[in-house]
Amino acid sequence: MSLSDTQLRSIVGKPYSGKPELADRDGLSVRITDAGTITWQYRFRYRSAPGRLTLGRYPDIKLAEARKLVPELRNALANDTDPRVYWKQRNTRRGMATVRYCCEQFLMKQGSSLKPGTVATYQSCFRVHLFSAFSERLVEDITLGEWIEFFDNKSKVSRVTSGAILKQLKTVLNWSVRRQLITTVDVLQLRVSDIGSTSTVGSRVLTVIECGKIWRELDKTRATRTITNSIKACMMTGARVSELLKSRRDDFDLDSMVWTVPVVNSKTNLPIRRPISAAFLELLQEQWALHRSDWTFPAPNDFKKPVGIASVNKLVRELKPRVDIPDWRLHDFRRTISTRLSELGVLPHVTEKMLGHVLGGVMAVYNKHDWLDEQALAYKMWTERLLLAAKGDRTVAFLEKRA
Repeated sequence: MSLSDTQLRSIVGKPYSGKPELADRDGLSVRITDAGTITWQYRFRYRSAPGRLTLGRYPDIKLAEARKLVPELRNALANDTDPRVYWKQRNTRRGMATVRYCCEQFLMKQGSSLKPGTVATYQSCFRVHLFSAFSERLVEDITLGEWIEFFDNKSKVSRVTSGAILKQLKTVLNWSVRRQLITTVDVLQLRVSDIGSTSTVGSRVLTVIECGKIWRELDKTRATRTITNSIKACMMTGARVSELLKSRRDDFDLDSMVWTVPVVNSKTNLPIRRPISAAFLELLQEQWALHRSDWTFPAPNDFKKPVGIASVNKLVRELKPRVDIPDWRLHDFRRTISTRLSELGVLPHVTEKMLGHVLGGVMAVYNKHDWLDEQALAYKMWTERLLLAAKGDRTVAFLEKRA
């Protein structure tokens, strides 16, 4: 029969002559001295050998609290960890596992297996939103209600940001649970929809004429040439802006006219090969003539590092009210080049390669072909139309597909 608080209260601190051990359930029991001192213990078998772990005294640990410890200890057993070793490590760490501590441990242990851009994203989120959250309080002491209030305040500024913070927090805390830095905490129950929203998938597809208007506005701006050229390169290639900004001169093979995005800069963890069109080559040569730097798009004030995405996005924000085009962003150029080339008859597997996507299904496993010749033809069709639109030629919208 399971224990009850009423039963334990009637025993604690009073002379006792009953059974020295009373069982609760799931291996949990209490040992009772003649003086009525009640001590919690957990019985288990580890690698076929019986074991016993002392957890603490009643009423310092109440019945409900003791029962909550059992799944934690059983989880240690499931992970082939001796509960006695786990318990010692757990109590040694108490006082250390703050939100900041968990975040720092995550980056220290996992950072080397993540891409630099991913690490930078985590660092930014931690620094801006989580390091200062709840000061030096232990993660396990923060209530679900307090977390909900924290995220509600973030949602007042941006529901998408609130959702993004929760996703990163859950990644860190789930990792911390697996590493036995903390026990399971209530905030892991929250879903993004409870406190915010996920970022929406864009659907904006620009016309060739709209791309031409943006190009002409870039030529009028007083921004540095590197930043305007980086945006033009996005329009020309459909590449991810990070692939362009992190590109080095050595990534471009002018003998074979192929640009290879190395694995370290590739979102797919695979190298990406794209042909270099004549228009893109002209832009690259302009960049290389402007600066003596290993980077194709170096930072204006420090040629030893690439220009930052923040500078590029700032110019995009400044351009938007000038071009009189419904809301658009850099990533829309990728959707635009894929859609417009599909309209011209370019096959999907070719546009997927141009975007740097991994092909699905059996093709992803067995077909390693890049279709460089087909990509080159597609880029030629696209850049010809783009440059005509940049000159203000409105007939570009009605040009028929070339053979």
